[in-house]
Amino acid sequence: MTQALTLFFIFLLASPAIAWDLSRHSIPVEEIRSGGPPRDGIPALLEPRFVPAAEASFLAADDRVLGFAHGGEARAYPIRILSWHELVNDQVGGTPVLVSW
Repeated sequence: MTQALTLFFIFLLASPAIAWDLSRHSIPVEEIRSGGPPRDGIPALLEPRFVPAAEASFLAADDRVLGFAHGGEARAYPIRILSWHELVNDQVGGTPVLVSW
């Protein structure tokens, strides 16, 4: 796994920069503005805390969650929270996990 990730990162570094194709734009290019938070402007959750489902009073019955189970453990990551953080570093069933939204 480590070798595969290393090769992937080497590939990314060796690849030419990705350029946007603006040849088929519908608005003037000079009116396109950068938006969103700055780099590292959305903090990852590094040590998430969990509660049993019955105690999750901050969730409505129809709230969506991203679920993950591994090694006899299960997690539910509320989409409402992931929309603010986008990344969660966690351990599930003794295995490090990165949840991305």
